[in-house]
Amino acid sequence: MNTLFSTLKRRTGIFVLTVALLSSGTGAYAQKVWTLKECVDYALQNNISVKQQYLNTELAKINTDANFYTMFPSLNGSGSTSYNWGRSVDPFTYQFTTEEIRSSNLSLNTNLILFNGFQLQNTLRQSKLDYLSSKSDLQKIQNDIALNVVSAYLQVLYAREQLSVINARVEESKKQRDRTKLMADAGTMTRGNLLDAEAQLTTEELNKITADNSFSTAKLNLMQLMELDSVQDFAIDKPTADLPAIAVLGQTPEQIYEAALAQLPEVKSAVLRIQSSEKALEIARGSYMPRLSMFGSYSSGYSSASQQIAGSPVYQGLQPTGAVTSGGDAVLTPVYYTPTERTPWGTQLDNNLTRALGLSLSVPIFNGFSSRYNVARAKINVLNAKYSSDLTKNQLYKSIQQAYVDASAGQKKMEATDKSLQALQEAYDYAEKRYNAGLTSSLEFLTSTNNLTKGKIDALQAKYDFIFKVKILDFYAGNPLVF
Repeated sequence: MNTLFSTLKRRTGIFVLTVALLSSGTGAYAQKVWTLKECVDYALQNNISVKQQYLNTELAKINTDANFYTMFPSLNGSGSTSYNWGRSVDPFTYQFTTEEIRSSNLSLNTNLILFNGFQLQNTLRQSKLDYLSSKSDLQKIQNDIALNVVSAYLQVLYAREQLSVINARVEESKKQRDRTKLMADAGTMTRGNLLDAEAQLTTEELNKITADNSFSTAKLNLMQLMELDSVQDFAIDKPTADLPAIAVLGQTPEQIYEAALAQLPEVKSAVLRIQSSEKALEIARGSYMPRLSMFGSYSSGYSSASQQIAGSPVYQGLQPTGAVTSGGDAVLTPVYYTPTERTPWGTQLDNNLTRALGLSLSVPIFNGFSSRYNVARAKINVLNAKYSSDLTKNQLYKSIQQAYVDASAGQKKMEATDKSLQALQEAYDYAEKRYNAGLTSSLEFLTSTNNLTKGKIDALQAKYDFIFKVKILDFYAGNPLVF
């Protein structure tokens, strides 16, 4: 009791929640004792919201990489083959034929955008800003989870100390009941005093059940934040929960707000979203500009109808031309046969090789006012992003103001409960002496006992409430959570 009272009187010091990490080993899960740092780390690794935001960040990173490579030339290869029979046109000689033709085409095509109103560059810059914004959003979620775990952890500590106070009261009530019984048996106290002592013990045991349930509920809340499955055998370490330094209360809310603007991820994310929307506006304006691109191709083909000379011409004789001489003789002409063969694949690819390189210019003239409307929408998005940033900053400032008021009020409440506890402790000690001497009624003594128990619980609650509120304010001021 004296140790607890001494702890409650300390109003200054540094808020330290440090404990050595559990040494590695092969102990079962039921034997594990969790430190606050381990609870926070486990929650950050297993919380579903954190996992989802991490995936969103990875997607933003992928989009950034993809937009970077859009500024490189494209290169595509293609090929085709076909069979034709009946009357058809040879794709390379453009002659009609009735023979079966097998043809193939191979090509490489490239395209490079030289200028399109800087849309590619601005898209890349926007994706980088979106990636940084997503990282800030991930940090914001992690901060929220960490603060929630700290709050739940402190609630478990409070519930455990409350249970300890109630257990001490149960033991004290048992001793008081036993002393009253001895005095009642000796005739120095009435049986009514004994019945009052029995009733008080019953009340304390009922309070113990309530405190134990509160302790179990606090542990369950912490485990649910950590995404653990079972509350059975869950235990947390016993760090020193000294009162935090209150230097932050020496600053004004405006000073704390300025520090928060420089380091809180939600503020950074809001600013990055403004910059991203401004890049989107530049992208929309780029659609007014001409588009200049360079293209090239490299292609060839093969046809089974293609023939090449396979040797020297062979004389086959004479044949009349249809003309006659002046003497009436037919005019004859020699006939030669030129042997041919199918042109080989490699030779055709070389003979049919085609190369092309050119520039393409597209000038927007009228596109249904789509560019105008895209620019108008982008301007509205910029304003909306700025309003969202202002809203984030306003909410932050209000939160800091509220946290400052709460911390100041918490300090006053803790000091008041300390003074009240001192008075209640003195009143209890005095009432106990008078009761044991038979100079006061059991009702007065029980009233003093109940007041002391309530005073201890109120002091505990005020202490942990003040610890958390100051820690929140300290976090806004830019100081990291110390575990």
